[in-house]
Amino acid sequence: MSKRPRPRKQPSRQSTKQPAAPAVKTAALRDITPAERGKAMRTFVWVLLAFVGGIGVIVATLAVQGKAARDYGQQVLQAVQATKPSGNASYGLKCVTALPGPLPRGILDCDVTVDRGKVSVVLQAEGDRQYRLGN
Repeated sequence: MSKRPRPRKQPSRQSTKQPAAPAVKTAALRDITPAERGKAMRTFVWVLLAFVGGIGVIVATLAVQGKAARDYGQQVLQAVQATKPSGNASYGLKCVTALPGPLPRGILDCDVTVDRGKVSVVLQAEGDRQYRLGN
C-alpha cells in the first residue's frame, strides 16, 4: 500500500453551465436504396453459391479417389483369391507382390493379409484415410 495521502474531494459546486458536447461525432443514418439492397443480396447469394460449389468439388474429388482405391483393392483381392490360399495358412504380403504395378494415385501403402484362407486388403490413403476390403 502506498503511504501517499489521498487527494481530497472538492465540494461539488452547482453550475449553470450545460454539459459539454460529446467528443465523438456520430454520422447521420443514411437510407439504403432498393438498388443497393438488391446488389448486397446478389453478392451474398453468389458468395453462398461459391462456398457450396467448392464443398461439392471437394466431396466429388474424394469420392472419385476413393472409388479408384477400392477398385484397385478389389483387383488385388481377386488376384490373391485366384491363387486359392490354403485354409491352414496365415501370412501377409504387399499388394505390389500380389498384383505387380504401381499403386493408384493417393495410396501410400497397401497390405494383403491371408488368415486361414480368408483374404483381406488394407489400403492406406493420404489424409489418414483407410480402405478395408475382404473378410
